[in-house]
Amino acid sequence: MLVYIVSFPLILWFMVYMILRKIMPKSINSFKLACDAGVILWFYACSILLEAIVGTDMLLLLLAACCAIFPINAIWQRIRYEEVLFTKMFVHGWRLLFLLLVPTHAILFAIGVAQGMIR
Repeated sequence: MLVYIVSFPLILWFMVYMILRKIMPKSINSFKLACDAGVILWFYACSILLEAIVGTDMLLLLLAACCAIFPINAIWQRIRYEEVLFTKMFVHGWRLLFLLLVPTHAILFAIGVAQGMIR
């Protein structure tokens, strides 16, 4: 079960990236779009791993933590720049979620494996 949860978002993200790379002329745009789609994949995988480790549904807690990134990002953008564009703030926050969920997924997987070895 854990192997499926770990390999599912990685393989699906790679498949989306390869399809977008064939469709789009610039590879950087296909990577950005694949990362945008990857947020949903890794969010789902992290919520499943959290549920497997803790034993209760932690989806709302993970959703609240992910939603907290957007106002924090808006404050940071406001400090850094004079004007905050909503679209730019949303895209930046969404990609920041990707950068946070991928290592979180790896850490949760390692905790799950360690917990499985202890039992």
